[in-house]
Parts: sequence; C-alpha cells; structure tokens
Amino acid sequence: MLRIEVENKLPDEPTSIHWHGLLLRAGMDGVPDVSGFPIAPKQVFVYEYPLLQSGTYWYHSHWQLPEQIGMAGPFVIEASDDPLRVDHDVVIMLGDWLYRSPYAALTALKKGPAKPMAAGAKMADMKPDLADIEYDAFLLNGRGTRDPWTYQARPGERIWLRIINAAASTYFRLRLDGHPLAITHADGLAVEPVTVDYLQMGMAETYDVVVTLSGSGSYTLHAVAVDGSGQAIGVLHTPEAAVKPNLAMPTFEGRALSYGDLRAVAPTALPPGPARPFTLALQGDMAKYVWTINGQVYPKTDPLVIRQGDRVQIELRNETSMWHPMHLHGHFFRVLQGAGERAPFKHTVNVAPRETVRIEFTADNPGRWIFHCHNLYHLEAGMARVFEYEA
Repeated sequence: MLRIEVENKLPDEPTSIHWHGLLLRAGMDGVPDVSGFPIAPKQVFVYEYPLLQSGTYWYHSHWQLPEQIGMAGPFVIEASDDPLRVDHDVVIMLGDWLYRSPYAALTALKKGPAKPMAAGAKMADMKPDLADIEYDAFLLNGRGTRDPWTYQARPGERIWLRIINAAASTYFRLRLDGHPLAITHADGLAVEPVTVDYLQMGMAETYDVVVTLSGSGSYTLHAVAVDGSGQAIGVLHTPEAAVKPNLAMPTFEGRALSYGDLRAVAPTALPPGPARPFTLALQGDMAKYVWTINGQVYPKTDPLVIRQGDRVQIELRNETSMWHPMHLHGHFFRVLQGAGERAPFKHTVNVAPRETVRIEFTADNPGRWIFHCHNLYHLEAGMARVFEYEA
C-alpha cells in the first residue's frame, strides 16, 4: 500500500498529481473534474492505493500547464523477483524546456500560425507538422547539453536504462553511439526482447532498454527532437576514459523500433465480453489551435459509455498532420498491430499523421477515466474524451 500526502503550497493555484500508468481506483487518479477535485491552495490531499504492478512509470501534474515547468518525476516499482539481471539500473527522464511562460506559448498558438495557410489549403493536404512549440532546451535527467548527465560503468557491464519521455510536446529519437538497444519493457510491462538501432518515443511513453558497454570509452546517448531543432544528451563512460560528450547530431540509420516488433511475453487475449466498439477521429485546426475527438472539444464532450465486463474496441483515426500520443487512464490496452495473441499491453499509443491504430481493453475498473492526447497543448486545446462506466 502506497500513501502519499500532497500539500499544495502554491499561493493562488490549485494542483493535482496523476500517477501515470498505474492501475488504481478512480478517486486516486488525480484528474480534476473527472475522477476528483483539484487540491486547493494550502490544502492537503492523501493519495493511497495498493501497488498492483511493477515497472517504469512516472507522475505529473494534471492541472493545466505546470507539467511543462517541472512538476513531474519518475516512479519506479521494482519487482521482488525480476528475471532481468543487470549490473546497473538507471532512470533516463527526458524533457523539454521553455524560458517563457507555457501559458504565453499557448496564447501565441491560439493566435494562429505566423504564416497564414494558403487559400484553399486543407489540413489533410499539409505535410506532417513535427512540433507545436519552439523550445529553448531539451533535457536529460534535468541537464542540458552544456553540462550533460553522465554515468560510469565498466566494459562488458549491462546497464538497464529506464527511459521516460516526460516532455510536454516533444517526440524524441534515441540512439547510443556505437551500441544497439535491447528493448525489454514497453510502458512498464515486459516484452520479448527485441534489439534495434534506435527508437522513437512519443510523450508519456516509457521503454526499458538494456545496453552492454562494448569496451573502454565515452559513449553519448542522444535524444533528438523529431523536428531536428535540438537534442538532449547523456554520457555513459568507463572509469579510465575521459567524458567526451558528442554534440554532433546523429544519423538514424538501421533498424527502428515499431509497434509491430513488440510481443508480450505471454498471450494477452482478453476474456470474453460484449463488444463495445468506438471509432474516434483525431482532428485539429492549427489556425485556431483547437484539437478535437469526433469534433468535440473537451471538456464540452459527451461521455463514452461502457459497462463492466465490456470488451472495448477503439479505432483511432488520425485526420491531422501531427502525431498524437493517446493515453488511457486506469487501464492497459492491447495494441493490435499484427502481434496476434501476443499483442502488447500499453497505456499510451502513438497515432501517426493520417494513419489508423486499433486498440482494445477490458472494462474492469469502474469509474470515470480520461482518454487524451499527451501533447500537453493539444490536451489544453480540447483533445480528450471521458470513458464512463454505466451504473
């Protein structure tokens, strides 16, 4: 049983904390006006729930925009009998940083693009938009490129990197100079190990990666913003080697991780239950900066009604030119991308521009649960719906 007292010391602003990826009852989920109330200034709220899982997760504010300015952290639950044997266990937390107010950034987005859209142009005709925000820095464990995070290990040692994309609105491509990445977990849950040269992570996803240092030296871990505007770095090095950060932008050649590569370690077929299908269109208007699901702007949305025991089937159709990392609270879902009975369970799935992704989950945790884009600015601009259990 975990018990956390949260005291709001902000002078004039409510707050909340969401325990990202954890299975808990709705009242502990930390989403104001969905599963509870915000914590008022000078008030204390006690989060208390049993730990039902192990793995790499994180926590963050679910009130407006404080997540962008640092109200987030890693949350690692170690298994007492984890079969993975390593020499080092390290958290890698990625972020993006603004020196201006995120509220000012959102206001600027709502004023429309600096260059007007050509007459007659449609969202579906546009090339993919890779970023909403122009960031001042990208961070790895809170550090920028001038003073990067470093970690020391010996040649031949195995290092478990628990990688969390805690950025507000940045996709990252990751690779480690001179080393392949052995993916062992996705969103906290074990998968059949798969080795790749690099991986792309959406906001709110976590991947656990094992690397074996190939020899004496200094090796830079690159997390490059997908629009190429910058990178965060860290350095793994051996004791006898000088730390030499490689600030050059890496190339991304070789094998990339795809959802089709992920296989659960055991069959994940859902128990029988009445099918409850939904088709959810992810839509947006960059000029007005409004993001919707089936044309509805959160919080003025109709509930998505489900019943206990339903097999909820969701088709996510991205009709926009941006990626959307869609996160479901209170449940894991199967990502139906060709893995058959070994389809992996995740809590966040990236939906690429103008593509369709199908997921399914069992309705086994009653309450009201938000389902939203984890681009913080898309959420604030309306891209969310609420699954509501019928009484």
